[in-house]
Amino acid sequence: MMKSTGKMLSVFLTLALICGCSCYPSGAPESACTTMTPSHGVPPQNTSSPYVIQFSSSNFSMDSNFTVTISSKDGNTSFKGFLVEVFTDQPTPNQLKESEFKVPENAHPTCNGGATHSDAKEKHMIGLQWQPTTSFTGKVKFRATIVQAYTVIWKNVESEYLSVDYTAPSTSPSDVTTISHPISTTSESPSDLPRCEPGFGCFKACPLTTCESVVMWRRSGNCVDFKIVARLDRPNNRWVAIGFSPTGRMPKTSVIMCLVDNGKISVEEGINKGYSFGPLSNKTLGLTNISASVVDRVLRCTFTRQINISGSVESIYSLTKKYFLLLGDGPIIGGTPGQHEKTPVKSESRVDFLVNENVGSDDPSKTLYKLHGSLMILSWMFLSSVAIIIARYYKSEWRGMMPCGVKVWFAIHRTMMSLVFIITTASFIIIFIQVGSLLQETEGDIYVRYHPALGITVMALCVANPIMAFFRCDPGHKYRHVFHYSHMFVGTAAQILSAITIYFGVNLEKSNTPEEASYIVIAYIITYVIIEVILECQKYYRRNEDETETQILLRSTSNVPQQKSQKHQVNSFKIIVLCTHFVCMSMYCMVLIYFVATA
Repeated sequence: MMKSTGKMLSVFLTLALICGCSCYPSGAPESACTTMTPSHGVPPQNTSSPYVIQFSSSNFSMDSNFTVTISSKDGNTSFKGFLVEVFTDQPTPNQLKESEFKVPENAHPTCNGGATHSDAKEKHMIGLQWQPTTSFTGKVKFRATIVQAYTVIWKNVESEYLSVDYTAPSTSPSDVTTISHPISTTSESPSDLPRCEPGFGCFKACPLTTCESVVMWRRSGNCVDFKIVARLDRPNNRWVAIGFSPTGRMPKTSVIMCLVDNGKISVEEGINKGYSFGPLSNKTLGLTNISASVVDRVLRCTFTRQINISGSVESIYSLTKKYFLLLGDGPIIGGTPGQHEKTPVKSESRVDFLVNENVGSDDPSKTLYKLHGSLMILSWMFLSSVAIIIARYYKSEWRGMMPCGVKVWFAIHRTMMSLVFIITTASFIIIFIQVGSLLQETEGDIYVRYHPALGITVMALCVANPIMAFFRCDPGHKYRHVFHYSHMFVGTAAQILSAITIYFGVNLEKSNTPEEASYIVIAYIITYVIIEVILECQKYYRRNEDETETQILLRSTSNVPQQKSQKHQVNSFKIIVLCTHFVCMSMYCMVLIYFVATA
């Protein structure tokens, strides 16, 4: 038993570690920008690359839409992923970060002047328009890492050198931050109501064609142009703000706020400290081309925001990363922005502000998703974990008690596992109703791709075990051991997979749970393993002690066996361990359900 449990614990830990490893079908991560090496666990190929990087012209020209093409030499060999960067011809080549790629839909910019794929579909060729973003004279070459398959990678695929002589056009952006406008009361046609405009990414706070407020964005070189169009509740003393949130919550959100205060319109930038807005000392750091107007209570606020702010300002996030977009409004009291009167609207997922895409608002009625997650957590983190521990290590406890004619451990185990089956089935039906299919999403990160399959597997094992138990043979049957080990294997496999499934679930972007939720699941796994190890050691120690005591009793003429039986009625140490396990699982379960329910 000790040996088999040890193997199961090893499998548990191994699977927990495996779930942390993944590839990147949506593009190379920023961690790969320096080495340009995928974290696939395999070395690059050491043979000649079947791919080539070519130019639309031998010399760079702004007038010709200069294009860099990655393709195979024979025109037939496909690839799934790539990362391309630009380097100068210095003795020690340096990455030219002052440049940009204009990319098609299946790619996106990354690595400060580089580009990567945005899906894992097979490609035979990809064309990328390229240009410097500042004046530059010299030679550059393009270097790429190309992924043909997960384990087939070519690194340092290089182009020929390209001569570049580029002078950036002079600009005189406006740094005006306060614009005085009369508040017009002219009538407004329906076409002037807040709506998305062509050529912009757009976030709407409602599902209709027109909305009370929209946010639009469009990349322009090293900057992103933003437009906020919002209908105000009152024509004066109001603010409207957008926030870039790493978690989808208010704290630590980078905020840009448009204010209408006594007929004057201004723009301020700051950071949320907790749930309170704190403006920066330089309220327009990284902002240019600011303009605003209010017509018939509709605020139109536009500004240009640098993608990366020089000086490494922690309060302003780089737009090369994705963030949840928050949109809120509220009153201005005594010249100071007051607390929002309604809960800010949040995007349904993280937004890439370097790509023009339409983003919907988060559905506040994600009750079924939350109910599904909460029920699965209750079933497997609490009920199943306690039921399995009792069945495995507490059969010898409470010997004299037989409620309803069955042993105590069996009554507890059967009751709790019956609840697991009922709750898991209900949770499975709920998510099926919400999603409408068993396997809806096949692309995305590892959590999106494998969470549904893992959940279906857990459900199948959950159904298989009670069927096995119903048809089990009698305790004295010669094949009873077959049922015993099969039942134990299926139950243990379901428990392990449920832990991985829950971990994947709280890491889904749709779940919007905080990072701490992952730590709770990891703590649960570690605690469960520790409890198993403690009880297994105690079981091994007790077995050796019993064998020694039996040998002494055989040599003794006194009638001590009955005393021994009484001695083993209750093991205080095991009861303490069980109570500790019960409390820990209860706490983990409650905290995680809270995170899911309030996400």
